[in-house]
Amino acid sequence: MSQATLPGGPPEEVAPENRPAEQPVPARLRAPTPARRNPRVVLGLVGLTAVAVVLRLEGRGMSFWLDEGLSVGIASHPLSEIPGLLRLDGSPPLYYLVLHPWMQLFGTSEEAVRGLSLVLGLAAIPVAFWAGRSLFGRWVGWIAAVLAASNGYLVYYSREARMYTLLVLTTLVCVTAFTHAFVFGRRRWLPVFVLALAATLYTHNWGLYLAAGLAAAAGLCAVAADDRRRLLRDGALAAAALAVLYAPWVPTLVYQAAHTGAPWSARPDPGDLAGVLGSILGRNGVMVALALVGLPALVALGRRWRSGGEALAVAALAVALVTAMLVAWSSSLLEPAWAGRYFGVFLPPALLLAALGLAREGRRGVLALVVVAVLAAQPLTQLPGLGPPGLPQKSNVRRALALVEDLAGPGDLVISTQLEHVPLLRYYLGPSLRYADPTGPVEDPNVVDWRDATERLRAASVGTGLAPLIEDLDVGGHAFLVCPRTDTDEDSLVWFRLMERHCRSWRNALDDDPDLELVLGPVAPSPRGTPSTSIYVLVYQKRA
Repeated sequence: MSQATLPGGPPEEVAPENRPAEQPVPARLRAPTPARRNPRVVLGLVGLTAVAVVLRLEGRGMSFWLDEGLSVGIASHPLSEIPGLLRLDGSPPLYYLVLHPWMQLFGTSEEAVRGLSLVLGLAAIPVAFWAGRSLFGRWVGWIAAVLAASNGYLVYYSREARMYTLLVLTTLVCVTAFTHAFVFGRRRWLPVFVLALAATLYTHNWGLYLAAGLAAAAGLCAVAADDRRRLLRDGALAAAALAVLYAPWVPTLVYQAAHTGAPWSARPDPGDLAGVLGSILGRNGVMVALALVGLPALVALGRRWRSGGEALAVAALAVALVTAMLVAWSSSLLEPAWAGRYFGVFLPPALLLAALGLAREGRRGVLALVVVAVLAAQPLTQLPGLGPPGLPQKSNVRRALALVEDLAGPGDLVISTQLEHVPLLRYYLGPSLRYADPTGPVEDPNVVDWRDATERLRAASVGTGLAPLIEDLDVGGHAFLVCPRTDTDEDSLVWFRLMERHCRSWRNALDDDPDLELVLGPVAPSPRGTPSTSIYVLVYQKRA
């Protein structure tokens, strides 16, 4: 008996002419070609990142503004306490959990703390290259990297100690993995998608709007899918895994939704929705260049979405983007929380679509890319001696406090009529002073208690808030009254009118107190800044 007939033996050799023909793998299921280690790619990304660093140098040395004071204050707590503290704040914990060890390593100076945002913003450049290349090819990858390097939103928030560059980074990975898994049917990307979406949700609550957009895009993919049952099964599996990962945070989210909010935000109008893309991609010439060159190619591709591949990818990314924007806008009509800094969750799908549209226009796309990069970054303004002066200061808090801090001593009282300024005042004046807001003493001046904040401010009064504080102040001690520089009228939001009311009533009470003497102020250095980000200070001394 020959070896070929033995049980368990190797199979007989089959003649090539008798072998069955191999079936071609559908393009939508084909894995992307692995990237070769090309030194030129590495050098190109290093050079692009170096240019991006230069674009982000403008604004160094600027004062923290109130949101950055919140970041440092929350991240200063032990890691185990941060998730619980955020019941008072209304944000998810991931950024603060990352910022805490960063500050342990690099310190709490303004530049050190902002360094985390810079690193994350720069990391978006190679990640954008990876995203565009892995989905649509190397040329799309390079265009996506250039757009990320020069993007105004990323440039701006790379200078600010907040979570927005982290939000862009996690969302970029999430959207890329979603497209691989649900458009091109590459199931190995499902775990990456679930982890990246969970990270986005743990970075900012607007990740929920992205999740809604991706759910709508998954529905579109199901309509176009050859194997609809498998895609729906993958979607259910991803949703179940995401639910397990996000479940620990849901009770805190429900509590935050019931008790915290954004009283500083007005309800958006249709014009605000129309301006979202301009806010994240660049206004004026940038949007004109992208619309005139990239948009026609995207429309032509998207009309063939039922054929799958790139056409379906364009349609799915567009549906995810538009749905997320509409859900965010509609939600803010019910409970105002509309702010341009939150729009980073929309940037990755918009950036990938823009890169693909420009890439499909050949030389016209290259020219448009140059125009977009120059208009968006305006690089000459970043170089010494060229262009207008640097960025305007967003807040005058550091300058104002530098003019009065020599009068501050241990046990002195700092009273802020704006709740959210307290952590920033604590950052610049230190821990030896006592801090208060219109509701009374602040036990932990590193955190703002946003719970039912408008109602608590309405109920606050001089008798319940200020009088006990002044009574406890030692003779010779100082009371620093800190008020926001705002101009309010009957059309202003209640939040700002309450600030001004408390500032006026507290100042009158301090002026009328025979035991107190105004020794300095009002101190109100420029810049004025945007409403509620700049302050003025009055210093009183207790004489008897």
